Amino acid sequence: MLEPEVPYDADHGVEEDEDWRDPQIASGDAAAALRVQEQEWGGDDGARDAQGGNVGYDYYAAPPPITESQEQMPEDCWMLPPEYTLVDVLGRNKSKLDEIRFETSTSLKYNEAKHQVDIWGDRESVYRAKHLLDLIVQRLHRRSESSRRKTKKWGKPERELTEKERRRAERKQLKAEEERTFHRFPNQPLSYNAIVPIPNNSIPMNQVLGLKEEFLNRIRADCKCFMNYNQNTNVINVTGENEDKVKEAASRMRNLYLKNARSPQYATLRLLKQPKTNMMVKYRKLPQGYITPRYALPAEQQSILANNRLLEGMVTGVVARITERQNLIDLDDDPQDNDANADSGLSDEMRQLDAKNEKQMINALEMGLASIRLCQYEIKMKIRFGQIVLTDYPNRQDTIPLEDLANKFFPHHKFRSVLAPCIGRSIEELHPLFEWLSSNCIQFTDSPRTSYTVEADQYPQFVQRPSAYARRDQQTAPMEQDKWRTTIIANFTGERRVGLWNLIAEGQDIVTISSADLENDYSWELKLQSAQRFSSMDDMDTPHGQFVESLTLDPETNRLILVPNTRDYEPHLITQKTKWVYALDDWIIEVGRDEVWDIHQIDLSDDRRDLPVNLSSFNPHRVILKFSIYRETWVNRFAENLSLQIGEAPNWTPAQFLANGNENMHEIISVAQQMTAMLSKEVKPYYESLAL
Repeated sequence: MLEPEVPYDADHGVEEDEDWRDPQIASGDAAAALRVQEQEWGGDDGARDAQGGNVGYDYYAAPPPITESQEQMPEDCWMLPPEYTLVDVLGRNKSKLDEIRFETSTSLKYNEAKHQVDIWGDRESVYRAKHLLDLIVQRLHRRSESSRRKTKKWGKPERELTEKERRRAERKQLKAEEERTFHRFPNQPLSYNAIVPIPNNSIPMNQVLGLKEEFLNRIRADCKCFMNYNQNTNVINVTGENEDKVKEAASRMRNLYLKNARSPQYATLRLLKQPKTNMMVKYRKLPQGYITPRYALPAEQQSILANNRLLEGMVTGVVARITERQNLIDLDDDPQDNDANADSGLSDEMRQLDAKNEKQMINALEMGLASIRLCQYEIKMKIRFGQIVLTDYPNRQDTIPLEDLANKFFPHHKFRSVLAPCIGRSIEELHPLFEWLSSNCIQFTDSPRTSYTVEADQYPQFVQRPSAYARRDQQTAPMEQDKWRTTIIANFTGERRVGLWNLIAEGQDIVTISSADLENDYSWELKLQSAQRFSSMDDMDTPHGQFVESLTLDPETNRLILVPNTRDYEPHLITQKTKWVYALDDWIIEVGRDEVWDIHQIDLSDDRRDLPVNLSSFNPHRVILKFSIYRETWVNRFAENLSLQIGEAPNWTPAQFLANGNENMHEIISVAQQMTAMLSKEVKPYYESLAL
């Protein structure tokens, strides 16, 4: 057996000769321990033995100076992965280290000799710095992994299926073979037949039936019917052995055609609530400090404040005319009859304004609901309250009669107005409103509710970088206009991780009905909106999926923490939505607070965008409080559209919104006007306090 080489005699005890090692070459903790031991043995007075005597070595009398490297031994280190370059991980000139220093209050230095990052700081800060460095590598790994998936590779040989898996695979194969039998013509006449005509020859049949008849095949499989398209007669022939299934297949085919034949029926109504007395209307400049209808950059907000206008009504002071039939001294007359018969100064046309408005609302909402009924859309209908703001209209100095405003200005196709939803800037300003809600409504147990929305431009899937395209494919490279404008709506779990979330795109207003109220501080607006909704469970390997994976909440402030620089995903506005929710009879009332951050207004370097950004460190660029109402039945009905299969129709119809007991347009208008009057009484306009 080979004996190790040692600098001492093996027979000589270590205790008898402890001082063989040169303390000049001791490193790290050993050197520090040795220096402590030297001080205990005598320090400057020379080394002493265990009994207190002088050992006799001169060099213990003067301990060596502590080097700079010994003073600055790092608390921890982080090894750079060998598969990525220094620039990939730390950025040019190692600029990401500066960002991490600022974020974590640690000291970091790249150690070129060991290809690692040395870290100094307290334990929690060091852990945070290492976590941020890990996130950088994870993002690099996801990008390279996405590229590798597009390259075919050798795979592992498939293992032998278990008995349970084999039976499942056989059942799946038998089902697929059975479904394929309905793609042909039947071998013999069947009991039940139906014909679905396609009256519009201008619609491409690939759009109706799907590529390679994928939509038609789905209906065939679900209904177990033979379905074939006759190009000569432009009809779909349906045949089968089950009468109900044949009827269902024909109905779904008809719905599939109608879905493609119809287009959304957009409508925008700008209406004037019938006042009690005659008025003249003038334009009023937006007061200083007015919160604009939508978020805009500071320069654009100043332009909006300068060019937009509010409507202000002025009573004309018309004296009621006295007719011969009126008895001024009969004390038995009913005061209500006198009020009803009193001449308000309104013209006959203006006396019928509310009835005329209601008919227009019914027609617009009925057409809008019918046009999107068969679509698998996210549909929402809500009544919001605020001030009607006139946009892009000349600055008039004169006054306008009510008849001209209602019959000429509002219906004109060039007239523009929007609802400014802000009713307050802080919760304290809405104390009277919350007191009214507590006295007259029932608050939901999970109120207030908090969610987060992210508005972004993105590509639907990851795309190759322009440099990766072959020269012949340069013309088909993705362009900026190919991006979607999307909104992520996310809720978080108790562990501050993302729970349920959805992505909606191509949102649009189908019906917008605004009713300007000149006798109150607030007006109302009804919106019917739709958008395409994409399931969060379909594919997480997408730009929005990877962005959502990086989202967390700050445990102390409940603010969002995000990584702005996600590949093919560019976030613009982040909104934290807090909603206090109440029930009043069949209506749901929401008081909402929106806190908005503009990512472009936050000064972040390119390297800083690769690291998590805690919104707690930045004040919101906009904070508003809003008030809205809707029926819970509306939400339940529209939820059916998200689970529709190809060709299916929801159970609801427009009549359920407009002619269903107490659900009708007259009730909608009545409740909206009651809420307008209540708001005007309980919540004074916030901009009036700014003028004091």
